[in-house]
Amino acid sequence: MTKVALVVGHNARSQGAVRQTDGRTEYDWCGDLAAAISACAPGMYEVFRRPAGRPYSAEIRETYAAVDAKGAAASVELHFNGGPTSASGAETLTSGSKGSRRLAGLIQPAMVQALGLRDRGIIVRARNDRGGLSLHAGRTPAVLLEPYFGSNPTDCAAADRHYAALVQGIHKACVAYINGA
Repeated sequence: MTKVALVVGHNARSQGAVRQTDGRTEYDWCGDLAAAISACAPGMYEVFRRPAGRPYSAEIRETYAAVDAKGAAASVELHFNGGPTSASGAETLTSGSKGSRRLAGLIQPAMVQALGLRDRGIIVRARNDRGGLSLHAGRTPAVLLEPYFGSNPTDCAAADRHYAALVQGIHKACVAYINGA
């Protein structure tokens, strides 16, 4: 049984935002992040990638059906934000369910502490809001992470400099969630 599903944001065809400093996409960077988190506790995590070539809603539903089929206790979808170069900080999106809020409440402060960036908070998203379908498509409590802005060179530098701390922070928050903290 998978305890925590790590879902890599976007897909091979539509790779999401691009880091201003090195041109890496969300899909590429978050794939590495998922692998690093998973390596912290082999057997605790399973990495899921959204399939390309399907309509967006079908892609999300298919991915989260696979997460549910594995019996995951929680899912964490990995992203980074895009936007103006002045935008900065870490945020966590939640469905608002009890489990999703609890997981978000563990991960958000861990990301802020790891990266030293502005705390943009925990944001509840409805199913039809941007990013909301990922939070509501499955049965398992889900969060969507945006630890920094790839459009902001200072945020990118913080993510690079504190990458190991980010990995450990997310991992420890997931362990705390599984252990009932």
